[in-house]
Amino acid sequence: MRVAISGGSAVGATSALLFARSGWEVLLVEPETRRFVGDGGLPETAPRPGAPHAVHAHGLMSRARYELRHRLPDVYDDLLAHGGTEVTLDRLCPPALVDGGRDQDDDFTCLRSRRVLLDHTLGTAVRATREIVEIASRATGLEIDATGSVPRVTGVRVDGATERADLVIDAGGRRSPVSSWLARAGVEQPVQVDPGEVTYYSRHYRFERELRMNRGFADAHLFGSVHQFMFLGDSSTAMVALCTHDADPLLKRLRHPEACEAVLGANEDFAEWYAVLEPVSPVFALGSIDNRMRSLVRDGRPLVRGPAQVGDSLAMTNPTRGRGISMGLAAAGRLHDLAQEHTGDDLTHSYDAWQRDSLAPYYREASASDTTMTSALRASLHGTPVPPNAPDLELPHGHPVSADEVERAARLDPDLFRVVLRASMVLDDERRIASPEVVERVRRIGAPAAAPAPPPTRRLDDRAELVGLLADYA
Repeated sequence: MRVAISGGSAVGATSALLFARSGWEVLLVEPETRRFVGDGGLPETAPRPGAPHAVHAHGLMSRARYELRHRLPDVYDDLLAHGGTEVTLDRLCPPALVDGGRDQDDDFTCLRSRRVLLDHTLGTAVRATREIVEIASRATGLEIDATGSVPRVTGVRVDGATERADLVIDAGGRRSPVSSWLARAGVEQPVQVDPGEVTYYSRHYRFERELRMNRGFADAHLFGSVHQFMFLGDSSTAMVALCTHDADPLLKRLRHPEACEAVLGANEDFAEWYAVLEPVSPVFALGSIDNRMRSLVRDGRPLVRGPAQVGDSLAMTNPTRGRGISMGLAAAGRLHDLAQEHTGDDLTHSYDAWQRDSLAPYYREASASDTTMTSALRASLHGTPVPPNAPDLELPHGHPVSADEVERAARLDPDLFRVVLRASMVLDDERRIASPEVVERVRRIGAPAAAPAPPPTRRLDDRAELVGLLADYA
């Protein structure tokens, strides 16, 4: 069996390794493949035309680490050998809930790594795998047989030639042209689009002394006009992102390094961390990107035979919840598993069912969080009341308990905390979060709603303070 993969970044490279190690002949088409295996050591940042978001803040949450450790243990070990650092459950949960541990607590472990190290490590493994044939070029189209009742993709076009394949995987990311190629052949994919209005300004740092993160795996500070997030990477590196509304003219000045530093330096709650950070990159801006999920099935029927999509080609989310890599690696792993047992329409149906039942809730939760951030930033920009937050977890309509009740009870119970964390970390494909056992436990704990606390008085909540801080940067 032969698989052709268009796109060789993290999810495409993972797919190539999984299929090659299962005995498939693998063709990996990626024009920037040599950028993933450098000769002069790892740069602090590696901007790439094909994936501009790769230089922005990344967090490899539990699902990403789980997929790498269990499916590609040698790659995972290589990540650790080159500075990747594990973050265990005791660092993720409130101190009051730290207990003696459970058998599956290792599943919750996260990995601190820059995206550049992840791409480099996967690229090195791909280069060392004889069963993977790399073509350092860009796919230019699909070979489609339209003679049957349902079109069939039989290969990809590269450099004027057709590369035949039993399965074609679209791992081309946010800018993948595969959907437009299908549309030109008359295949219109169902697509859910949830608009995004957030711009991200990211910068890389080094530090000599590590401090505690206020959100376990991340350090977060939410102000009226700007939300600040920091993730730690490998080898004593950190990535800080400032998130603003894309229509905010004042905060577009954050593209200047000095303006970015002025805002970070004015965050009193971040002062200890800021004192140990040394910037090592320019500021990278990422304009607002819509959340989007596609399908190759409509009304229970495959629209086309032969292709499958993974990563951002399948489900693209903004960085608000940090789920992109986790969702992408989960999809690559699931597609690989199903392809060992199913072919043709059976593979399409089984993969679509997993997407609908397991991946789609993760997507909707991430999109809802993005909508919440957008609404809060827009309200601050226009001086209107801030709307209430959307719940972090999706529960079925009419569920006996609300997501807010589940989250409140989880703060008091270590086992329920694990259930909530499993869902938040993209580990709950079976949606145990919605089970009767969780309902019963929440009701037994009966955590009352806390009275709303008055908002703190902070410099960066004051719009006039931001105007003063950024006055010198046009």
